[in-house]
Amino acid sequence: MRPERIVVFLPCHSFEDFPTWLDEREADELLAAWTAAWHPALIAAVGHAPGWSSVEVPPADPAAILGIVPAAADERFAAMLDAAGLAGSRFVRGVRERGAIVAAAVEALEGEARAGGSSLADDFHALGLAWLLAELLARRMRSSLDGAVDGFSSGVVAAARAAVAGDDAAARDGLHECFATLEATRSRYYPVDVWLLDIVLLAESTLGSRLAGELGSPVPLACVATARLLERLGSDDPALLGRLRDRVAAGAVEIVGGREDATPVDFQLLETLRASFERGHATYRDLLGRVPVTFGQCSGGSSAYLPGVLVERGYRGAIWNLFDGTPLPDPGSSRIRWQGVAGGCIEAFARPPLDARSAGTILQLPDKVGDAMDHDHSCIVSFAHYAGTASPWFADLRRIAAWTTLLGRFVTPAMLFAETEHAGVPADVPADAFPPTLPGERVADAPDPVDIRVAAAAAEASAASAVPTLAASVTGCGPAARPSAGEPGFWARLAGGFHTSRGAEAGLVLENAAVRLEVHPRTGGVLSLRSPGGRGNRLSQALAVRTTRPAPPAGGVWESAEERAEYSRMVAERVDRESGTLIVSRGVLVTGPGTVLGSFTQRFGLVGDAPLVRLDIHVDLRCPIEGPLLETHVACRFAWNENDDLDLRRSLHGESIATSRTRFTAPHFLEVRPAGPRHEADAVLIATGGLPWHVRTTPHTVDSILAAPGTTRMSRRLALGLGIATPLPVALALLREQTGVGATA
Repeated sequence: MRPERIVVFLPCHSFEDFPTWLDEREADELLAAWTAAWHPALIAAVGHAPGWSSVEVPPADPAAILGIVPAAADERFAAMLDAAGLAGSRFVRGVRERGAIVAAAVEALEGEARAGGSSLADDFHALGLAWLLAELLARRMRSSLDGAVDGFSSGVVAAARAAVAGDDAAARDGLHECFATLEATRSRYYPVDVWLLDIVLLAESTLGSRLAGELGSPVPLACVATARLLERLGSDDPALLGRLRDRVAAGAVEIVGGREDATPVDFQLLETLRASFERGHATYRDLLGRVPVTFGQCSGGSSAYLPGVLVERGYRGAIWNLFDGTPLPDPGSSRIRWQGVAGGCIEAFARPPLDARSAGTILQLPDKVGDAMDHDHSCIVSFAHYAGTASPWFADLRRIAAWTTLLGRFVTPAMLFAETEHAGVPADVPADAFPPTLPGERVADAPDPVDIRVAAAAAEASAASAVPTLAASVTGCGPAARPSAGEPGFWARLAGGFHTSRGAEAGLVLENAAVRLEVHPRTGGVLSLRSPGGRGNRLSQALAVRTTRPAPPAGGVWESAEERAEYSRMVAERVDRESGTLIVSRGVLVTGPGTVLGSFTQRFGLVGDAPLVRLDIHVDLRCPIEGPLLETHVACRFAWNENDDLDLRRSLHGESIATSRTRFTAPHFLEVRPAGPRHEADAVLIATGGLPWHVRTTPHTVDSILAAPGTTRMSRRLALGLGIATPLPVALALLREQTGVGATA
């Protein structure tokens, strides 16, 4: 008995409970079973378009069928089959891959399926996927395809028979009519434009054949690449670069980017960031004949200062999201007008992309499109993947879009911004809301990442324009800082030697007309930093080795990493005044039980008559420490008065921004300043000397990380100042003095 129908057994009772939540393997097997059923040879042999039935309910029609069962649902199907019998039917079970399912189905038909139609088989598979997604989207939008596709089944059969007979022209005409029938259903439940973005990420490992495969895409796409990566492509494969240039010129590919490389933006001065765009654009122009008009990057962080830089460079739009897993703030809409904190406003797309590598993404696409239509002014869905890594189901989605706009229309970002002009919702995101670039896991034998960043910051400072000497950098200073009210009773409670003393030892004080620093005789750290004649301490400092206790077991009382932190103590062995402007302290770092972890030397020196004290630190550990950098490190700890209402501010592109973060970057400086309007005269400056990472351990203490785990010897130079109105020149001048500092294992 010849089968009269093709039935795919799905793990649901209706499309209302269709399982879009399947794991990756189950989703892949379901899509393979469903799309395999749409091979033209099978449809032509049976004479009917594929249908479906519940894997747990026998088909109502007793006629013989060709049944295809997703491998993941086979156990549930077996129980139903034993009860139903389904005599005379033939089944494909336990087969996972689409091609293998088609082969097994042809074999099950025992010669009734004629070979043919293979040249258009992928288009028929795409048609089957289009029908499934159209049905799911209709249900998501509270509608149905029932009655809306009259003649669809007969059209599918006619196209399949033409394909098997080798009449490709007739088969293509039939496919076009089938896709058009599905597309006509859109007006019933979502008569709006849907834009789709195919974002291809380029990396050194995905050039060559993987990139070449992407350039054959039937839909427009966007390639995200730095200028340096394009240089690599031009060097390794000039022919492929030429092909990319041709696709860009034809408008089929848009290059998204602009920067020279992916250096984290929060480590760079605005001057350096602008220079990176300038050099990058020169490379794009040279290799591709044009510069990007859409900004985007795979990694490197983001910044509230970017819109101003992008507007200066003539950009028309930006892709808000990164593609390395870094979560950015949610601006609340997919299409925004991104307003920078320092001026500039640029159109941007801000909805996180879907993973084009995942079969689950395709099953969930109707829900994602439906959500966008429900909540956004413009219905936009983006997909991201590295070149050559997209799933075969995403290839089917591309093929669908080449036939019809049923599920949306693929466009380049530039086309999107042109077609949705003035549709963006204003988005003004504070500078501190963007996540800083935190360190990853250190690779064995790799250089100290802190040392790498310090060297990079010093090189940046050397290249910066008009950097004065440290003494000459203190310009525009406010008056001597006013004393703070109250005595700081906080210091004695902190590990590491933050204490106060009554009656300073004159030999341990450095003082000029603008600043007064006292060194603690027992710890060798900074006991107090204040203005001459001021009664209130403004800042204290100590060195410490931080380790962190393991997290409590599941079910225990939760503690943050900072609550589990443990610090060594600083014990001075001698503190000497070597001149009228220089004090040197030497000693050891010891644990609570008294174990010596290493030795230290600190040199404190006045910088002429400026309100600045230079701080040179050298630490030698007896053994390296191990653990995550932000939880295990050598720290220069700073503390300020808990009774004062003060803001901690960090440098970002050389600007001073208030931060409420626990972990952050500040490669140029920190400031402790009264809350509210600017009070430069009351500001305490910590010029960090390029130290990139800092941890706020309590509301009134911060650790500046001197070296990463695995490092045993380090030398760093910092500076402390009072009432400095423009801290960046001081920070850059200090960085230009970094010769001789560093760290070694």
